[in-house]
Amino acid sequence: MKNHYQFLPDQKARKSLAKKLNLKFDESMQDWEYEIADSNRVAEFIEEYDKPETTDKEKESLMEMIIESTNDIFDKNSNAETDKLLFLINERLIKSIELHKGTLIYWKSNDFEISKRLANVEI
Repeated sequence: MKNHYQFLPDQKARKSLAKKLNLKFDESMQDWEYEIADSNRVAEFIEEYDKPETTDKEKESLMEMIIESTNDIFDKNSNAETDKLLFLINERLIKSIELHKGTLIYWKSNDFEISKRLANVEI
């Protein structure tokens, strides 16, 4: 039987990130990571992801935010900036594949602009 992986948001991590990054947060925001994604803040999200004190649950939410935000950029255009962001995303996905399996499965199994550009790793 094949294991089923999926991203499961954590309210504590969401609240913590909202406070750290000055983001809107409300308990009723079911798709919070996608609602607050911001293509102008990808570098800031990556910086927060890379901090040693960032928890795994926060990293899971941040990766969803980073990919969603970058996908928004791809929807507008593809250029050297998007190539650099994609490199940074894939580097983190590969490094922490166990943490991000659900995220990678979701994004690669859909037809988003970024889907075909995400890391090809054995899941």
